[in-house]
Amino acid sequence: MQARKLFSLFLLTMLVSLPLQAEVELDSALKEKLVSVFGGQPDQVSETPLKELLEVTYGAQVFYLSKDGDYLINGEMFDLNTRTNLTKQRLAEARQSLMAQVDESDMIIYKAKGKEKHVISVFTDIDCVYCRKLHKGMDEMNALGITVRYLAYPRAGLNSPSYDKAVSVWCAGDRNKAMDSAKNEDKVSNQRCDNAPVKAQMQLGQSVGVSGTPAMVFSDGSLMPGYLPPKRLAETLEKNGN
Repeated sequence: MQARKLFSLFLLTMLVSLPLQAEVELDSALKEKLVSVFGGQPDQVSETPLKELLEVTYGAQVFYLSKDGDYLINGEMFDLNTRTNLTKQRLAEARQSLMAQVDESDMIIYKAKGKEKHVISVFTDIDCVYCRKLHKGMDEMNALGITVRYLAYPRAGLNSPSYDKAVSVWCAGDRNKAMDSAKNEDKVSNQRCDNAPVKAQMQLGQSVGVSGTPAMVFSDGSLMPGYLPPKRLAETLEKNGN
């Protein structure tokens, strides 16, 4: 039994200490199996150093699939030599790629005052208590050199009061002023527009792994759920090189 454990540990070490390899094209049978499980084609399929194992990504979700299509692993890989979470790195890379596709004109941006030190993207819900608490610290965050880019994520879903409020804010002539009013629980005039990005941003949030609000995506692709006071947020960003 001990020998088997040692061999498994050796195998895992060999697997995770090597870089992931090139993208591969799945055969039709494997494609159909993944579609039946996930409801769509993966964004990317790549080789791994282990001959019979493939890496499969859906947005910012990473899975490991046996080449015969019989086994799927939902878990994390670690490099035991460097103590690095390789899956976490891949998730961050996927988030960076997804966030890079969003045009800043679809965001509501509060620019840093003076020198910009950090940029964070925040998925926010108009009615979320901690989202409002975060917004109340906007002036302090901006003074600390943090630019905040808002994306909509009404947790109650489509056609909810929170969704309608988000659409009204994003369709306002002055989005920042409308956001300030909404976060202060003031009435925002009902607005509709053809180019409101709220639904698309909700879908993006789901793809990057948002499960609650506020949810902050840092420049390195890492995802931090929940609220942090401005000074602590600045310290966290500085510490992690964001």
